[in-house]
Amino acid sequence: MSGFSRTKNSVINIITGAGGQTFTLFLRFVTRTVFIHTLGKEYLGIDGLFSNILTMLTLTELGFDTALNFKLYKPLAERDDKRVRIILVFYRQIYSIIGVVIFALGILVIPLLPVLIKDYDSLAYLGINAVVLFLLYLLQTVSTYLFFAYRRAILKADQKNYIIDVVDLAVAVVSNIVQILILLFSGSFIVYTIVVLAFYIVKNLISSVIAKKIYPQFFSPEEERLSKNEIAGLFKDCMALFGFRTNYVILKATDNIVLSSFIGLGIVGIYSNYLLIYNTISNFLRKIYDSVKASLGNYFATETIEKQYSMFKTLNFITTLSYGTAAVGVAVCADELIRCWLGSDFVVGHYFSVLVAVELLLSGYKRNLEQVRDLSGIFRQMWYRPIISVIVNIFSSILLVKIYGIHGVIMGTIISDLASSFAIDPRVITRYSFQNIYSSGEYYFNTVRYIATLAIIGMVVRRICFLVLPNFGVISVVIHIAIVSIVVPLSLVLLYWKTNECKYLMTVAKRILKKAF
Repeated sequence: MSGFSRTKNSVINIITGAGGQTFTLFLRFVTRTVFIHTLGKEYLGIDGLFSNILTMLTLTELGFDTALNFKLYKPLAERDDKRVRIILVFYRQIYSIIGVVIFALGILVIPLLPVLIKDYDSLAYLGINAVVLFLLYLLQTVSTYLFFAYRRAILKADQKNYIIDVVDLAVAVVSNIVQILILLFSGSFIVYTIVVLAFYIVKNLISSVIAKKIYPQFFSPEEERLSKNEIAGLFKDCMALFGFRTNYVILKATDNIVLSSFIGLGIVGIYSNYLLIYNTISNFLRKIYDSVKASLGNYFATETIEKQYSMFKTLNFITTLSYGTAAVGVAVCADELIRCWLGSDFVVGHYFSVLVAVELLLSGYKRNLEQVRDLSGIFRQMWYRPIISVIVNIFSSILLVKIYGIHGVIMGTIISDLASSFAIDPRVITRYSFQNIYSSGEYYFNTVRYIATLAIIGMVVRRICFLVLPNFGVISVVIHIAIVSIVVPLSLVLLYWKTNECKYLMTVAKRILKKAF
């Protein structure tokens, strides 16, 4: 595949992914606003808690999704239809098993709900049947592995993410409209949850029909199966990926559980609004990264180590531009946005938004390292790192939440990232991906320099926003977001204009604009 073809596919996927994510963001904020005003923050706390519990159950996936997608790149490039069919048959079998296992584990969690929910006894007075709601949330999670969900993988691996994005957006529009109508006219959380479940299933079915229509040759009967050695190798990779998956889930899912257990559902509801902003931005940027992953996979499979390392450094700079701008935006505008959106009672204050911003920035750098790890097939070489991350996160979060309350949970996640991902991943990647030709010290130097630069820019921008149109509600939020969106990336480009990473990025941007116009 030529460099231009990779760029073209990436641009198409980014446009559809970013556009769909932006509109979905608007829909989620509208739905969340109606949700809070019709049901209240206790229901919001339940939504956040149950979602995180079930996210932890998806650990049973063991990383098969990542490992099998990696296996699809080569046969797709070589047009080996038989090999693709063999992999997809295994994909289907694994997804069916995972769905059943998650459902069984979910049933076992039900007796633990009174322990996980501090205010469990008071839920009955609010008319909340926690068991029924949990079962509906459980079925939502299970549905993501059934109803031909595995067929979406072939669209991702063949750089057709835009099809998935269009389907997801269409379903999201209809789903959110129906959810809002139910909240306004019935106020039933049960019906609301059933609707969400129904649209999960619809999304999978539509995507599967499209995939089969585009690739009928991949879904014809196939008697041959993966060999025992291949399956054994996959399981070894997946056990390593399981550790990374565990690390990710615990970093995200335990926050609400710790808060619910030590403080209560009310604070979980308040925290979930910051989490919504965090997840919205994170998912938006993740969508962009996912849009170019298949093209980068082709690049890493065909180019020299020198060019791969140059791309690695460029991706680190792009991460600083994207996640850095988003992090400064959260630090400056998150409290103001929530105050304008929901009122001062939902604002945590005391620089909580700054901690969320730091976590967001670190998640971006970690995401970049994870992407290079996946593209290089480094699954087993750093199996121990997630164990360190999980241990540090659990102990630091529980200890710090007792001392600093809600702030302590975020601090625990930050400490875990620094003590594991940033201490280990760059060294392993430079050793196995780039064969020790390059030093991890260069990565650390550049990243620390980027973070220090962002800290200075962030303080300047924060001061500017305090001086320009403060306390004007929606107008202030819009103006301040605009200031951040312009000043931060422009400052970074001007400061690092002479670096090879910035020059390469500008060259690609010019080429895309030239083709577009």
